[in-house]
Amino acid sequence: MSDDRKQLTSTQQAILYKKDENPDWSNAEIADAVGCSDSHVSTTLRKWDPDDMDDDGTVSVPSSEYPDAIPAEEVDSGIYPAAIVGVSIAWMAGVAGIFVQGGATTILGTLVAVGTWIGLPIVIALDSMSLHKQKAPFRPNRMVWPAVSLVFGVVGGFAYLVARVSNL
Repeated sequence: MSDDRKQLTSTQQAILYKKDENPDWSNAEIADAVGCSDSHVSTTLRKWDPDDMDDDGTVSVPSSEYPDAIPAEEVDSGIYPAAIVGVSIAWMAGVAGIFVQGGATTILGTLVAVGTWIGLPIVIALDSMSLHKQKAPFRPNRMVWPAVSLVFGVVGGFAYLVARVSNL
């Protein structure tokens, strides 16, 4: 089998056959008939159309999990990746300012650290929403990644950037 073809599992093949034979059936009806979960039917049908499957049970390998994805080189990254780095640097400067001996610098450092700690998840949420809106091939979870950056701060923000860069 060539690299541009994927062998579907027997369950995936059965899902596509059932959908082809019964186009009006719901995912729940297909799941009952095949013996799998509704979510497995939904995932399979989101990735492949019954018409795409050959007689040998293979389909073309999608370039992304999303069939409506645009090519990665057409994704407009905008200012968000640079903003994530900038907010992270500001957070580190704010934390450093907390430990400086001096009343005003400590207060300013605390304000900057808290503000950027809250700002980082917002920037990450805006970036992930932008990628979803553009129909990018990598669409990070719009709830998980901001929560990760809120809990883990700059480490979560950089983990998001690594995932984003490695997938686009």
